[in-house]
Amino acid sequence: MTRVVIHAGFHKTGTTSVQSTLRANRALLAPHLRVYLKADFEGLTDATRAYCAAPDSEEALSAVGRYAMRFFRRIARDDPRPVLMSSEDLSGHLPGRRRHPGYHAAPQIMSVIAENARHRFGDSLDLVFFFSTRDSDTWLRSTWWQNLRSTRLTDDLDRYAARPEVATDLMQTVEAVAEAVSPARVVSESLDLSRDRPEGPLSPLLDLIALDPEIRAALTMLPPVNAQPVAGLDEVFVALNRSALSEENLREAKKALRRIANEQGQ
Repeated sequence: MTRVVIHAGFHKTGTTSVQSTLRANRALLAPHLRVYLKADFEGLTDATRAYCAAPDSEEALSAVGRYAMRFFRRIARDDPRPVLMSSEDLSGHLPGRRRHPGYHAAPQIMSVIAENARHRFGDSLDLVFFFSTRDSDTWLRSTWWQNLRSTRLTDDLDRYAARPEVATDLMQTVEAVAEAVSPARVVSESLDLSRDRPEGPLSPLLDLIALDPEIRAALTMLPPVNAQPVAGLDEVFVALNRSALSEENLREAKKALRRIANEQGQ
């Protein structure tokens, strides 16, 4: 039996912290777990985001299937170690990013990935999808911040929240995915709960792969990654995005302010 756990989202729910910790502990985990992060299946995440942007395209959906199968063919079927894939981009684009819609395409994407995993592993497959979630108001503010810092978003929070493409109910998406991928299991846990567990947002994934307690205790845990500074930079970034600064100068200004805010918060 090959257990495959796919951590497919969502953005701004501790996923970067999970992946950073997995990367830092890859050597320790290697005898017990096969870890694959975005760089290991970037063709697949490129395809999932392309389909998210063009959900009526059969060609884009077919590309998701092709790249999923290319990835799964690289995974040995006779290796007893469980498999863990982690990338929030498997669910599509960050909602609000360049007006891309939310996770409407996630159920179809996961269905195609599940179909190709079954084709590769057959009856020996034990497939689990995991989604980290978050309180809706906190999640909305966090996606707003992420878009502010990485794009030239000029909306304040109220205007941003009114945009239809960011009106995403994470639990409704999880339920739709569960229906689409059955009989594969779908598990979710809120960051509001997992952040207080011993391994933070990585904890529910370690539960799913049943990692030995001694190995769990030996993990090097990293501080949260990509968290929003508490220095009130959001409104400053709105003003900067609305300014006449060049793209290069805007990037440098944001980078400098974030560094100062992070140093102040230490």
